[in-house]
Amino acid sequence: MKTNFLKPVFSLFAVAFAVFAAFAFTPAPTAGKDVVDIWGHNPEDDCDVTSTLCTDDSSKPQCRIGTNGAFLYDMSSQTDCVIELYRKVN
Repeated sequence: MKTNFLKPVFSLFAVAFAVFAAFAFTPAPTAGKDVVDIWGHNPEDDCDVTSTLCTDDSSKPQCRIGTNGAFLYDMSSQTDCVIELYRKVN
């Protein structure tokens, strides 16, 4: 009697667990990508780091020193700064 009762219960439990696991362990969709803050590098000054904080969010205007200064970039290697950065808007 016990085995006749436990077989359907275990089967039902296994199906319920599978449905739960399918939804519980799937990552939730994100609204957008993560935006990273990056210190800008000035290509006109041998790629020296500036005190201007930029971001990698390409929907913003390009990052520059002040309002009319040089455009700022991120380092692509140890010696080159060619990756465009964008203005950080708070």
